[in-house]
Amino acid sequence: MKLRLIARHIRDDQDYEIEDIDPDADVQTLLSRMEEEIEANRAEGSNWRFSIQPTEEAYR
Repeated sequence: MKLRLIARHIRDDQDYEIEDIDPDADVQTLLSRMEEEIEANRAEGSNWRFSIQPTEEAYR
């Protein structure tokens, strides 16, 4: 199953897909990238939430 990493900014209430990840990446790769994004956005505090979700094509 193909997965994607989604970032949600609390103030904007919008989802942003982290685009530059290999679509065949495994969960461990996505978790590592999530940790990088958290560190990169640490200055904003807890305004970001991240999730790993199946891609739309996984449901077809």
